[in-house]
Amino acid sequence: MKKKLGSVLLVASLILSLTVVGCSSPKPAATPATPTGEPIGIGVVGPMTGWATVYGENVVQGVQLALDEVGGKYKDRPIKLYIEDTKAEVEVMVTKLDSLKQRDKVNIIIGPSLGHEGDAAPGWAKKNLDVLMMPGYAAPQDMTMRDRTPNIIRAGWTADQVIFNFGQFVAKDLKYKKVIVVGQDYAYPWGQAAGFKRGFLENGGQEVKTIWHPVEMLDFSSMMGQLQTMAKDYDAVMYNGGGAQVIAFWKQWEQYGMGKLYPQLLGGANIPDVPILTEVSESFEGLYSSMHYADGMDLPANKKFKEDFQKKFNKQADAIALQGYDTMKVILKGLEATEGKTEDIAALEKAILAVKVTDSPRGHFYFDEYGQAVQDIYIKQVKKVDGKLANVVVKTYKDVTQFGPYESIKDKYMSMPPDGRDYPSGNLSEYTADITKYLGQSYVDDLKKNGGWK
Repeated sequence: MKKKLGSVLLVASLILSLTVVGCSSPKPAATPATPTGEPIGIGVVGPMTGWATVYGENVVQGVQLALDEVGGKYKDRPIKLYIEDTKAEVEVMVTKLDSLKQRDKVNIIIGPSLGHEGDAAPGWAKKNLDVLMMPGYAAPQDMTMRDRTPNIIRAGWTADQVIFNFGQFVAKDLKYKKVIVVGQDYAYPWGQAAGFKRGFLENGGQEVKTIWHPVEMLDFSSMMGQLQTMAKDYDAVMYNGGGAQVIAFWKQWEQYGMGKLYPQLLGGANIPDVPILTEVSESFEGLYSSMHYADGMDLPANKKFKEDFQKKFNKQADAIALQGYDTMKVILKGLEATEGKTEDIAALEKAILAVKVTDSPRGHFYFDEYGQAVQDIYIKQVKKVDGKLANVVVKTYKDVTQFGPYESIKDKYMSMPPDGRDYPSGNLSEYTADITKYLGQSYVDDLKKNGGWK
């Protein structure tokens, strides 16, 4: 699962110079043109080593693929990537961000890629308003909400945005009433659980029980025993982790015969990621999850993206790589609009916020006033496609903002406490009291009248 980028990517402050692909010519001896203008430096920060390597490595590879499409340049100016390993540690990330700005003089940074890194990023960005930060894969909603700063623009997702409607789907379409959410104990799974609770409890669900485990835990035997004793009281289990933890959890789920006690496991956004599908058994087929991308999407741009990624890196593309790819493509559009003037960050921010993407492998998206992508959210189901497991779209929610169903009352939504380990509550009565306090009795009355969200 955790393929290494190669020692070249692991050297601090390494510069990857990307040059133009050869110009067409009938003469075999033709020499490719080389960009001659002032280089444009772009930093990339993320975990390149350790348990979360895939979240840094795949973002970088997506960025590289996007640059390949333009010959590694903007007009006659080569684009250089300065890649830094955060080691999945906030303190290291901050040090690397400082180095990229002070030593390498970059004005644009792609990253970070993890939830806890994303929680800390706005603090740095607010002190460095002359640097544009575009998250690689980090999904805390407050990066573009309560902690909003104009120099953070996210072409990707928030943990809540992609799962609000999954909670609704599980309650209304699957008709489950009580769900157990098991996940790694850090910011990203907390955000996913929060968004799921809102969608589930506001659309007919009765309870969401959360069980958190250490981030790098691989032995789930005692947890399986706990889930076995809870089966009589709950309808389903949703797992929210990443990488090796997903594989270990699934193998032990099968080993303990959990499928006889619960229907097919539900997945957080990262559970059926493409690399994981190559490591699990065929009984993984049927798993539901949700995200802003599905590898099985039947779009020409997605087909090309997957083919090009496979050819370049000899592995399958996934949502993480897509995020690096889309982010770099948006930056390129911003450079076009500002004629490459990266030192004028305000102008670059304005140009990027005006971008409307119509040809992403995931479909279309555009930005809201807070700098967050507005996009379709897909309910996915793992199915066999051409003999291989893939995520196939079974339902689409159109143009979902980061506020989801709360778009018309976003100020009230932001008045609520931010997502936390145990907030919001998964107890229906406690949850209802909380939204009554912050969103108002009329909001709760409308939910009852409409049977949930309209």
